[in-house]
Amino acid sequence: MKVAFVSRFPRDINTPHGGVESATVNLALALSVKKNIELHIVVLDKKQKHLEIEKKKGITTHRIPAPNTPQIFDILGGPGMRELISYLNSLKPDIVHFHETYGLLARGLSMPHIFTVHGFDSENILVESGIRGRFKIVRSWLWGLIEKIGLSQKKYIISITPYVKKFIEKKTTARIFDIDNAIDKKFFNIKRGEIDYRIFSAGWISQRKNTKTLITAFALSVKAMPDKKMELIIAGAKRDTAYLKEVEDEIKKYNLENKIFLIGSVSQDKIKEELSRAGLFILASYQENAPMAVAEAMASALPVIVSNRCGMPYMVKDGESGFLVEPSDAEDIAKKIEILFRDEKLRLKMGLAAKNRAIEKFSPDNVAEKTIKAYEAIL
Repeated sequence: MKVAFVSRFPRDINTPHGGVESATVNLALALSVKKNIELHIVVLDKKQKHLEIEKKKGITTHRIPAPNTPQIFDILGGPGMRELISYLNSLKPDIVHFHETYGLLARGLSMPHIFTVHGFDSENILVESGIRGRFKIVRSWLWGLIEKIGLSQKKYIISITPYVKKFIEKKTTARIFDIDNAIDKKFFNIKRGEIDYRIFSAGWISQRKNTKTLITAFALSVKAMPDKKMELIIAGAKRDTAYLKEVEDEIKKYNLENKIFLIGSVSQDKIKEELSRAGLFILASYQENAPMAVAEAMASALPVIVSNRCGMPYMVKDGESGFLVEPSDAEDIAKKIEILFRDEKLRLKMGLAAKNRAIEKFSPDNVAEKTIKAYEAIL
């Protein structure tokens, strides 16, 4: 079976940028070792000046030059969309699997396609700040309209969480396949080398990821446990300079420069290293679907503290594999940190429950098999 992904895809598979790239890499690697799968990945790249085709690890990557047209206009039939459809038709896969927003309004393909809904730009924009949050109401409305039209035209959709499924069911008559995102199997084999009272978080430094509230919660937990040598490590891109300044000011306000470390975008190997050393993981975002960072932490046998919003309650069983919190409530987040750090047995018990749940939901082999079955059902 010849399969073509359409997605963002990193040149170095050990350094994916964001959840969609991570999910695509993990599924691609799992599918590439299947004897009956010939896998191609088609990438529209604004930095690309000419077509580039590379085969590595059983995956053929096609990088197509993309126009500078804003994506919101290009997917409506702009030059990038036209070039993408033309290239896919010339490639002649048996099925196209869209992981990119272009899949919403893809028309003119000579073969069937399926679209994985990784997120909703209409929702994400509303909780962004800085440049990414400019004209958010208008942009959210436009994306919402595109999502509504696009979903209504789909025949086959993959939902990565029941949260996504609930969101799209009223907007489409498509056949919906329930398939979680896959994570790198190496996360399941991390050797624990926990440093006492060390917390890890991964996500862009942004209003949507709610970094400032995490800083405040950490400060409160430090105050509650003054005798403990606590540390907070935050990995994530620093794109929103105005919000980054607010976060840095918050750190200085509580005199936590020697306890909080913003390490920026890092490799998968560095993420694994930090997870192995942490005692717990926190992501208190305002808007997420099924964050890869949470799944990876669970696979690493870490208890997790996550928001009670969107897709996260479907990943974490409150009080069993972690805690669900109101993202704006720094005091509650701090209390949950204290509970876990004062009870080692509970921390280990929750970590084991998190790992078992991750094996069930996010194993790349299981996800690949479910995905192949979806392809076969369509063909």
